[in-house]
Amino acid sequence: MSLPTVLCTGKSRIAVTTGDTTTSKELFFECIKVKKVFDEFGLRDCIEGIEFELDRAPVGGKIDPTLILRHCRLSNVVIADVSKRTLSGELIEKRLRFSGKVCCEVFGKDCAGDIIRLKVVEIPGCSRFSIGHDGDLCYSFSVRREYCAPNSISDEDFERLLHFIEEGRFELQALEEAVIDCENNEVTGCRLITNLGIFLVVKFDTEVQICVPVLGYCDVIEDVQGEETFCEDVFPLVEFPEMNPPQLTDVRAFPY
Repeated sequence: MSLPTVLCTGKSRIAVTTGDTTTSKELFFECIKVKKVFDEFGLRDCIEGIEFELDRAPVGGKIDPTLILRHCRLSNVVIADVSKRTLSGELIEKRLRFSGKVCCEVFGKDCAGDIIRLKVVEIPGCSRFSIGHDGDLCYSFSVRREYCAPNSISDEDFERLLHFIEEGRFELQALEEAVIDCENNEVTGCRLITNLGIFLVVKFDTEVQICVPVLGYCDVIEDVQGEETFCEDVFPLVEFPEMNPPQLTDVRAFPY
């Protein structure tokens, strides 16, 4: 079942009040593309005894507990309809299963604020954590989502949601943050063995076209900046430094 469509043509009128004046303005209809988030969910997980190898020894011998994750990538993404239906195909329970793996490069800050690359070298036991390419931190997820609450999606809208999945017109976006144990963040010989927790938010969205009433178009103000030169534009604004320490008898302003 596809999304309901309308003929995006025609005009209408609306009363616009500015101050004490009310005027009638003409509206026309415009078809625009937007990103629509159909669903999102959050996950949290923790692992003890994960081991990192650092590019170099950190200043102060410690890594800040809040890690920096960069270049996160989703792979092995699967969105499956796992709903319960009657023999005639009518929905009993609306359910989707989201699965995939997100991998990120890991960085940390030392006591001087310098950024250091952390590569995962060992993950103990069986968990959803794994080691990716070049020491990336990876996390696999498999989540079943139910849409049976009274204020949840209707059967008709759920069928439309499946339409996007069948056509492959979907996109999963992952937002991830990670922290390490603040009581166990000391580095020994460029190795860090600590406990790590992650927060993961996965959004399921797609691009749709909607018909909206338009009052008019706004002026596009280009942010045009001329080339700024140091000697002509920047340096004249720098205050002249005081070369000598202030004297006790010097009550005048700096003469330059």
